Amino acid sequence: MLLQILSSSIFLPLVVASMIIAQIHLENYQTDIKKTHHKKYLSNFYIVFIYLAQEICIIELTLQNINAIAFTFVIPITMILRNRNKLWWGLLAITPTIIVIMNIYLKRYQFVTFTWGTNLLRLVLTAALCFILLHWNKPPYYIKYTIALYANFFIHILVSAINHHLEFDFVIFILLGNCFIILTENSRHHYEVKQQEEIAKLHYESIRDDLTGLLNYRAFDQDMRNLAREKDSTPVLLAILDIDHFKKVNDTYGHLNGNVVLRAFSRKLESEVHHNFDSNCAVYRFGGEEFTIVVKDDSYAKVIKLLNNLNEYFASHPVKTPDDQQIYFSFSGGLTRHLEDKTFNQTLARADNLVYQAKNSGRKQILFD
Repeated sequence: MLLQILSSSIFLPLVVASMIIAQIHLENYQTDIKKTHHKKYLSNFYIVFIYLAQEICIIELTLQNINAIAFTFVIPITMILRNRNKLWWGLLAITPTIIVIMNIYLKRYQFVTFTWGTNLLRLVLTAALCFILLHWNKPPYYIKYTIALYANFFIHILVSAINHHLEFDFVIFILLGNCFIILTENSRHHYEVKQQEEIAKLHYESIRDDLTGLLNYRAFDQDMRNLAREKDSTPVLLAILDIDHFKKVNDTYGHLNGNVVLRAFSRKLESEVHHNFDSNCAVYRFGGEEFTIVVKDDSYAKVIKLLNNLNEYFASHPVKTPDDQQIYFSFSGGLTRHLEDKTFNQTLARADNLVYQAKNSGRKQILFD
């Protein structure tokens, strides 16, 4: 008796939890953007094939241990609540037919009461439950998952009662098993979320400048690769900006106050660029006092006006340091348009050359070609 309790409430649920992890692994493989369409179709085949094998295994194991069929809807419910692959709605729909097909061809489950009416009822109730929980945005995943599996348990009990195949031992075993699956899946999901957060944090830090929070050269290089692959015909303007006499700022006010200037300039530059060009722009800091902006727009005049206004702003609004000093400064810039037959590094070099010309001809100006 003890072995049967352990088997049905821990060992079998552990097998089901392992099957869920296998399907999640396949799902992650499929959603990898680097995979070709052919491989995505192939991964769909793997998902279906493995799911059918999993369901047959679940049916066999639960019949052998508790003389009833249980846990058959747990995998599709779990995968649907993850809201990734729409294929799982179809797999949920065919789940009741797997028992019928095996009974017809293998004659294995004749002692199990099966009626299309009650199983169709279970399918409809389970699908409705998943749909409601999926579109209920307020509760976190672990709450929705707990509700889903307990509701599935009660639906299963209802169907068994209608089929006159309900036993007290069966209820206890399935209830304990569902509790174990809920605990296992919620723990796995918590770890998955933490891992994704760590990956997102590392990615964010890898593409951001530590001092200013702006995008760095790594981000610029990747963004330019993506732009080069796009078929969008919108012109791309690129400008390099360099704060004038920044070494003198550091020598006069100290490097810490120089950092205050860099942060203040970064915040204002990013704010104005994003305000004027919405999402079709990006601001980068490559290091030192050099900044780069990339704008998907064909208006030289609009960009030049923005940059000249910024120069006037910092000429009349000094940066205030923690030790109550006021620092006025200006910057020089070079603006150019990216040409389709050129690389972005060549465009960057043209803009950089314009910056040197601006500095050699008096500074505090924006040159363009």
